[in-house]
Amino acid sequence: MTLYHYTDFNAMRGIISNGEIWLWNLRRMNDSQEMQYFIKELKAEVVRLLSEKKAEDVSLKVQGYFDENLRDFAKISSYAACFSEYSDDAAQWARYAKNGMGVCIAFDASLLSKIGDAGHAPLCKVNYSCASGDMEIAKELSDLIFQGCDKTSDEVRELFSRLISSSPLFKHPSFISEKEYRLVSMPCSTGSCLGQPRFFVEENNIKKYYALNLKKVCENLQIDYQELFVQVCIGPQARVTGDVLADYFESTGMAALCKKIKVSECPLRRF
Repeated sequence: MTLYHYTDFNAMRGIISNGEIWLWNLRRMNDSQEMQYFIKELKAEVVRLLSEKKAEDVSLKVQGYFDENLRDFAKISSYAACFSEYSDDAAQWARYAKNGMGVCIAFDASLLSKIGDAGHAPLCKVNYSCASGDMEIAKELSDLIFQGCDKTSDEVRELFSRLISSSPLFKHPSFISEKEYRLVSMPCSTGSCLGQPRFFVEENNIKKYYALNLKKVCENLQIDYQELFVQVCIGPQARVTGDVLADYFESTGMAALCKKIKVSECPLRRF
């Protein structure tokens, strides 16, 4: 399986030449319901299950459990690097690769998964709906609430911990066309697993991120770093030519990638 990361050429340099991929704050991405969608859906399911049990004051009671156990949730975030199942996709070019002026890096998903596990940022498939299996937490929580279990009991705390850990793996269904995978840090453990944060300073903003050292992890796992990259596709509106990109790879000691260069066939027009 191959996964595709759409980005600009400067970020490509950081990934391929410097050997790092940056994990960004999910709460600052373009889905305003990041990490909240799953919790909202699960809460609704808990209310539904308790209503079926004819419990009293259901909504108020459930809200109390969520308020108590998600008191600091707004301060917690996961960090992720994002990939798509789709190659040479017009929407991805437009949204994430400078309107087609950037590049798409194709990764070997099996190697990326091994790197993610070793680097404390496992590769996970994003879900765009909450299936019955995902709602097992809702059933367990509704049972505890129905039994009158204390909001701060160990059983309740453990369920909410699982809920928070699952929250980065779900997105609103309107994003389903992205077919996304993520190298994602688990909430509450980002700093302890990925080291010190870094900061990207823009003209009018400062963004916090964490770096996963792909080269170092590949070395530790005895993976040929250049084998991680299946293809490098030049965007449909990019000014960079295949020859120039090949010269660049040659100059940076990544000559094996020269044969993996492709030019997009997407007829994306820039306005």
